[in-house]
Amino acid sequence: MIDGIELAASGLDAYANVQEIIARNLANANTVGFKKNTISFKSILTDVNGVETSSLQTNYGIDQSNGNLIYTGNNLDIAIDGGGFFTLETDKGMRYTRNGQFQLSSNGEIITDTGSKLLGQSGPIIIPNGGREIVIDNKGAVRVDGKNVGELIITNFTDLTKLTPTGDSMFTAPLETINVNGDVKFRVAQGYLERSNVNVVMEMVDMITNMRSYEASNNVIKTFSDLMERLISNQTI
Repeated sequence: MIDGIELAASGLDAYANVQEIIARNLANANTVGFKKNTISFKSILTDVNGVETSSLQTNYGIDQSNGNLIYTGNNLDIAIDGGGFFTLETDKGMRYTRNGQFQLSSNGEIITDTGSKLLGQSGPIIIPNGGREIVIDNKGAVRVDGKNVGELIITNFTDLTKLTPTGDSMFTAPLETINVNGDVKFRVAQGYLERSNVNVVMEMVDMITNMRSYEASNNVIKTFSDLMERLISNQTI
């Protein structure tokens, strides 16, 4: 009976973790470039002195599938149609993102809303003072009033599971996972942004299903607890 309570209790912990992930996804459903968080569980059997015990291993992940592109018309909104990530210089090192919602700093650098600099092949992309027409072609070349000022670095990786989220739709990754030789298929779309890849309807369905499972496990614990109380009461009579 104790084993049954412990098993149901581990289920409650798992369902609570799932609920947290779903809540995070729903909270970021409208965040540009956000990638859906995932969670899965694996039962691990261990043998200690001939006694088998079971435990749940929690695996967290990121769904790196592309979100839909939406047109904004803003010439500093950029989306990647295909693979790869924008490359950023931050005060904490290199970061990578699919969030292409940029703006100009006071010295003409193209930056995120948190001040991270958008990198080109020769360093941060800088728009000359007085520049009027900013054009970014589908290969990532940046021109201002017809003059080339840089080319975006679109970084791809050999293993997307190695990317670690750092907040603000940004990721960090080991340098050895950068795919320097592979053929990255992408098209840069100026005036567009990539939506979150979170499906709100599916997340709500998953939330309801998960809540029902949580309630079922909670009822199992209550049932076992009631049975134990009755057994203890009968033994003391």
